[in-house]
Amino acid sequence: MKVVPITNRKGVNLKITGLRLLGLWKFDYSTSYFRFIYYCYNKISFILVLIFVSTLTADLIINYDDLSIVTDDGCYIAGITVIIFKLYKFNSEHEKIKIIVDEIHRPLDLLNQSPDPGVRKIIKRTAFFENLMDKFFIILGCFLAVALTFFVPKDNGALPIRAVFPFDTTETPLHELAFIIQAYSIFYGLLTIVFMDELIVTLIMWINCQLVILNSNYKNCSGDAEGQASIEKKSGLSKEINELSNEKFLIRTFVLFDDETDGRIDDNFLVKFKYCIKHHQRLIVVVDHLNDVFSSSMLLQLFASFSMICLTGFQAVLGANETGNLLKFIIYLGAAFSQLLNWCWFGNELLQKSASLTNGQWSSGWEKHLSDNIKSFMIISLLRTQKILQLQAGNFYNMSLHTFTAVLKNSYSFFALLTKVTDNS
Repeated sequence: MKVVPITNRKGVNLKITGLRLLGLWKFDYSTSYFRFIYYCYNKISFILVLIFVSTLTADLIINYDDLSIVTDDGCYIAGITVIIFKLYKFNSEHEKIKIIVDEIHRPLDLLNQSPDPGVRKIIKRTAFFENLMDKFFIILGCFLAVALTFFVPKDNGALPIRAVFPFDTTETPLHELAFIIQAYSIFYGLLTIVFMDELIVTLIMWINCQLVILNSNYKNCSGDAEGQASIEKKSGLSKEINELSNEKFLIRTFVLFDDETDGRIDDNFLVKFKYCIKHHQRLIVVVDHLNDVFSSSMLLQLFASFSMICLTGFQAVLGANETGNLLKFIIYLGAAFSQLLNWCWFGNELLQKSASLTNGQWSSGWEKHLSDNIKSFMIISLLRTQKILQLQAGNFYNMSLHTFTAVLKNSYSFFALLTKVTDNS
């Protein structure tokens, strides 16, 4: 059976292209001259962002006794600190990130050719939501960058964001120089955080997609040979895929994640069950690699989101009578809220999809194939499902909806403390 393959790498290629344009993803093939220019572009961008955060920090230090200015600068510094740290991570761990991307997408390159309608539907659905999220956050990032640079209410001749430069920013051309530094840092910072975050989050989406298919494989271990799925490795394409919206979301066949078995696998329960265990272990290793690289970034992300939500809410209360400032802080709050929810939502999905594997194993039909080998492999597989896959924020938290609500609660508590201190002063 020939089917039209679904392009699962379209989204990741878009984000890699964005990161390349921002100087964060090296080109595979380039001349030494081009590599030198690209290296300089990367370092200059990083230096400009450092200058930007330094001017914010200087303004905070000089006005340490003004709570309104301190919280305003603190909100920006919290956000830009995460960006700088993630820039460092993407530069220092570039090769590891490339390996992780390939580890996750390599099985999908084969899975998207499956003749099983259920497999095609889940891959198509995941690709659809990846594309939707990419568009939403790219548009949001560009909107915030334009709004912060050009539409934030400010006095005539003032810079978009409060800052202290070592020169007079009210005079030409020094004003234009300071404006360019701020505008470039804002656009560069917001676009990099969008592409970096979306790359990681959508990788989690594709891991969840594979967990769903793996869960169905466990349940289909007792299937008939005739119903077993085989992977079409030829390049021929059918006329079109049927509209998946009318198909039931059900994988009816045993699906292969690799071509090591030449597109098929023996119709034997133990062979199939061992195959599932192997790919469960592969996903465990992939998530471990992901956490090794990004767990520190996720911990800093939680801290930054906590700070931004709290300080932005406080700033909105202080400027409640100023419509322009109120709208600005609502935008900030919405951005911080959506970013945190994006991480925690798909981290929670990873937890749930991983935990559901126990049910898939128990429903595999193992009781019909009792033997010493079956019993030992069943125990091994159940023990492995006790290690729930999760996005770790350091060694302290995991990215889940429980963590999301905890951050909101703590942000509100600190916000209430700030407003109480302000009212009493």
